[in-house]
Amino acid sequence: MLEKYLKRRESKKSVLFAGLDSDFEKIDGDVLDFNKKIIDETSDIVCGYKLNIAFYEKMGHKGIEILEKTIEYIKQDESIPIILDAKRSDIGNTAAAYAYYYFNVLKVDSLTVNPLMGFDTMLPYLEYQNAHLFALALTTNKGAYDFEIPEKLYLKITKMMNEKNKEYKNKIGIVVGATNSEFIDEIVENSEDMLFLIPGIGAQQGNVEKLFRNLKGYKNIVINVSRGIIFNENPREKAKEYNELISKYYNF
Repeated sequence: MLEKYLKRRESKKSVLFAGLDSDFEKIDGDVLDFNKKIIDETSDIVCGYKLNIAFYEKMGHKGIEILEKTIEYIKQDESIPIILDAKRSDIGNTAAAYAYYYFNVLKVDSLTVNPLMGFDTMLPYLEYQNAHLFALALTTNKGAYDFEIPEKLYLKITKMMNEKNKEYKNKIGIVVGATNSEFIDEIVENSEDMLFLIPGIGAQQGNVEKLFRNLKGYKNIVINVSRGIIFNENPREKAKEYNELISKYYNF
């Protein structure tokens, strides 16, 4: 994932991912056609795509079929990284079943996981040669103040994942929410070259300038925008707009 991301970042001069959170209740027409249209209009602009599995599971078996066909459609350009946002966490044999589907069947590049049950729950995914994981560290929701922030859990996760990323040769990154960006400088101080997945820009109203101020020049980032792009009247122009905004602060 990291090598693929780096090549794509340099070729497109972009760290922007478009999130295909394609909620059928907000779409007039076929979801697969909607996804294809977004991809056609943005694939030459964005660094990659993130698909939140919840919006496909919501449709039942038809949604899983749409998820699979959407991923196949993106893969027509093999240079595009694909993140599946599933936030899985479970014991080893269950994690192994998840891992088989995500990395052997779907063959996505990266997956979001919840590390709170311990690192052993991440091991079945890491057995796949090309697998990459983003562990939740600092999330975008208000509930981050229940455990993550007051207990500095985000920092404990960062430190462990940083060490494990070195052990597993760049197969691990962390999720760092832009809406709580005042804590990111501390995360940066305890991370070396881990890849950060940064949600919270767009509909969740994370501040780009504040985000980059706290990133302090940290380069290995992916900034995801979902609703702010895909449900805009002109997704292509909106993706360009976000790229231009990010480029004001990110030195390619």
